[in-house]
Amino acid sequence: MHDDTAAAVQARLARRAAEQAGLTTDQVWWQYFELGGEVGALEIEAYLHECLELPPGHRDLITCAVNELAGGTAAARAPFSWELESSRGDAGSPGTGRRPGPGPLS
Repeated sequence: MHDDTAAAVQARLARRAAEQAGLTTDQVWWQYFELGGEVGALEIEAYLHECLELPPGHRDLITCAVNELAGGTAAARAPFSWELESSRGDAGSPGTGRRPGPGPLS
């Protein structure tokens, strides 16, 4: 999956999961910030509405925040970037659902 498409799909699914869990942008931002995120609430809002593209590391941190706040319910779960990539067999070991090695958020 091309990264531009993956970014849009990931944002859309994160927004859907947040909405299903009844989360506000401020709640998502605060959890993201506590996890080490560096962008502001306005940028989170823009990302979730597909108006701003963020690097995979930041997208995955937002996904982690949404999933943690949603309580891990399958109905309100957002996918990580490597899950979107591995579903197409483009990154890592296809189908493992495992994150590529550690690295910076960029």
